[in-house]
Amino acid sequence: MTGRRIPEDLLQLEVRELTGLLRHDRSFTGLRDMLAARGVPASAAILAGLISGVDLSRYGVILTPGRECVVFETAPGPGDSLVRWEVIDQPETLSGDFDAVLVGIAMVRDGRIS
Repeated sequence: MTGRRIPEDLLQLEVRELTGLLRHDRSFTGLRDMLAARGVPASAAILAGLISGVDLSRYGVILTPGRECVVFETAPGPGDSLVRWEVIDQPETLSGDFDAVLVGIAMVRDGRIS
C-alpha cells in the first residue's frame, strides 16, 4: 500500500457520477431492475462504489433512501442477477475496496446529494 489519500472533492465527484449512471445510463438497466425488486427506487438510491468485472459481474455499495449501506454483487454475465445483498452496519470496513463510501454517506447525511 502506498498510503495514498484521494482528495475529497474527487471522491464526491465519483459518487455523483456513479449515481448519475445508476439513474440514467442504459447499461445500468439491470441494476435498476435489481434495486426495484428489493424495493429501492434507483431515483432515490446513491451508488457509492462500483467494481465491474471483465466477466460483466458487478460488486458495489448502494446507499438506500432508508440510510442503509448495502453491499451487492451480481453474477457474471448480462442481466445483473443478484448473488449478494448485505446491509453493512460498519461502513468503514468497506473503505478498503470503496474509497468513496464514507464520503457518500457524509454527502447523504449533509444533504449534498439525494
